[in-house]
Amino acid sequence: MKRLLVALLLVLAFSVTVFAAPFLICDPQAGVISYNLDIDGAVINGILSQPDGSIYYNLAGMSAGPHIFKAQAIGQGGWPSDWSDPFDTTKPNSPLNLRVSLE
Repeated sequence: MKRLLVALLLVLAFSVTVFAAPFLICDPQAGVISYNLDIDGAVINGILSQPDGSIYYNLAGMSAGPHIFKAQAIGQGGWPSDWSDPFDTTKPNSPLNLRVSLE
């Protein structure tokens, strides 16, 4: 019984740390193979999309405070979309299971 309780506590502890980081996500986009992200004016090119065409980008390394995001989808033919409208949000000082999404 003690082993079961310890195993359960380890599973719960692991699941809490796995989901503690904030991510930038979007809804699935048909035909999208990658994204370019503009985060506070710095462009990151060629972020591979998920199999459904969505993005799931880890923001754990970013500093706390306000940030502005824009995204550009790249289709299967290599052609980019227009940049999205700016999305501004504030990252808290501590992880809170925050979900940041561009919609």
